[in-house]
Amino acid sequence: MEIINGKADYELETIWVGAAAMMPTATNGATSGTTEKATNDINLDYYAFDTTTEEYIEFDLAMPEAWNRSTIKAHFYWSSATGSSVNDDVEWEIRAGALSDSDTIDAALGTAQVITDKVTAANGADLQITSATPAITVGGTPALNDQIHFKVSRNVGGTDNMTEDAWLFGVLIQCVKDKSVATW
Repeated sequence: MEIINGKADYELETIWVGAAAMMPTATNGATSGTTEKATNDINLDYYAFDTTTEEYIEFDLAMPEAWNRSTIKAHFYWSSATGSSVNDDVEWEIRAGALSDSDTIDAALGTAQVITDKVTAANGADLQITSATPAITVGGTPALNDQIHFKVSRNVGGTDNMTEDAWLFGVLIQCVKDKSVATW
């Protein structure tokens, strides 16, 4: 068992956030869409992120009460628009901030973390799942019952070299649970 924060007694929990639960930012927001695959009529909601302009989506979570209020990690579930090539790189970026009761809503978020993923099948044929991001420090001072605000972008200023749109289907958030939970 891995030691986290000096403790070996903990559990991990994951939380899925699909594209339908996300919203584009008013400034440079990614474009929402739905795609249907032709053979089996598989439909997926997505946000399309441009190759040249940094575009954003946001979502909010109330984290599990047992969350240790420490760092979290994320996986991105995505694909590409038609025209992409195998081995192109796409970089995803995520940051988060905690909002407690009576906090200013327009608060700074924590430092962004970036993860790079290679296209494995041309023309958006395959689902892509990134490796886990480095540990994400949630901005503010996370407390019980906080609203955690997340901001995601395609990091077009890094090593991202795919010239087509990147389609984000969802994000899987992982947190450590080691707090006891009391009844309300």
